[in-house]
Amino acid sequence: MNNQTKKMTEGAMMVAIVGMLLFINRQLAGMLEMVMYWVLTFPILMYTARYGVKSACVPAISMVLLSFMIAAPTTIFYLFSCDVVGIVYGAGIRKKWKNGTLLLWTGIFTFVSYLITTVLFAAMFGYDPAEDVEMVKMLLDFMHIDIGIPLAKIVMYVVIGSAILMTVLQTMCIHMIANVVLKRMHIETRAMKSIFEIKVPKSVGYTIIMIWVLFLVRNVLKLNQDVYGLLLGVYGAARIFAIGYGVMTLLCILLLFRKRIFLLFVIIGMFLPYVQGAIAIIGVLDMIVDLRGIWLEVLKRGVVHGTSGEH
Repeated sequence: MNNQTKKMTEGAMMVAIVGMLLFINRQLAGMLEMVMYWVLTFPILMYTARYGVKSACVPAISMVLLSFMIAAPTTIFYLFSCDVVGIVYGAGIRKKWKNGTLLLWTGIFTFVSYLITTVLFAAMFGYDPAEDVEMVKMLLDFMHIDIGIPLAKIVMYVVIGSAILMTVLQTMCIHMIANVVLKRMHIETRAMKSIFEIKVPKSVGYTIIMIWVLFLVRNVLKLNQDVYGLLLGVYGAARIFAIGYGVMTLLCILLLFRKRIFLLFVIIGMFLPYVQGAIAIIGVLDMIVDLRGIWLEVLKRGVVHGTSGEH
């Protein structure tokens, strides 16, 4: 089989895979696109990584045209956004981009798609921000809670925050699964960093501490509603990031000490109110003083295990 015939055959196979996924999604009343529509990214991603952007344009257009026959308008948009992300990621693989660059561009295009579906054309995709505001207002009135901030702004912050969080999660899923699949296809990829190598600059830790301090003294500063709402959103994002980093730190330390039995307790602890605070503090400390590096150095010297005669 010559190269051109192979391209056509594999392209037709990728279109057929997408067509099957669209058909399954239609039979499940759109459940697939509601839960994990990003799986539509992988067919065109694999094809682009193997044959390049120019060759991938034909199957990508064919996928979109096929979606007009068997998919709803919202599904067509999801497929189009997945095609864009897949082509960009596949092109990056061929150009040997660093993993950080791949994650950045994948995240940007994913965030734009979330922004369109949840903010700009929310009504078309089944979202109604006004209805959400009214529901939250009724809930707060029922519980006799006065937050002192316009609900519309809170809902907007929540929507944007949710879009950012979902973007990060989706980007990581695409990146990790793509690495596994491309390696199985014998396509060269850059090695992913292990959990022990993932670190952020110390400045991030100091910034989170500063945000926490500003939030704690918010009543002393007498901030207006707009600034207070913004500070609340930034504080929430910083807290979530610190908790996630703290969980990663604890998992690393437990793996170093081979205490895998406690891994589940760490995962459960991140959902418990007071435990969250402790985990967040551990995460910030690791950003600043590198707790994982300290314990790794201790283990290398054999202090803990007694190989050097110390305990």
